[in-house]
Amino acid sequence: MSQENVETVKEFTRIFEQGDRETWREYFDPEVVWDTSASTWPSAGVVQGHTGVEQFFRDWLGTWREFEVETSEYLDAGDSVVVVFRQQGTGRGSGVHMERDFFAIYELKDSKVVRYRMYDSREEALEAAGIRE
Repeated sequence: MSQENVETVKEFTRIFEQGDRETWREYFDPEVVWDTSASTWPSAGVVQGHTGVEQFFRDWLGTWREFEVETSEYLDAGDSVVVVFRQQGTGRGSGVHMERDFFAIYELKDSKVVRYRMYDSREEALEAAGIRE
């Protein structure tokens, strides 16, 4: 099941990177828990369900004039997949260009994401997923 989970996560992250902001719902449980509380993002917290995830993305993407995110690595963690992201963008209000990596754990059940957790460091994400490198 773990390789299937990796393929599922690869599929929806590719779709998102290509600019599709609708299809993600097919991959996420309607009651998904979206948890960014372990990160230092300004709006860090926990939201639930498709509506909560949609609000997160409106808030996050709304702050950028230009924005790109790409994945650089997928790590199998059994029922979870750790993803390394690289984001870059230019702030809508500030005009400041920013680049940074962030790390996410997608927990899946029956090929649907039931929980997402975001971390600022690789070490934190790997530890939370139970991966030793």
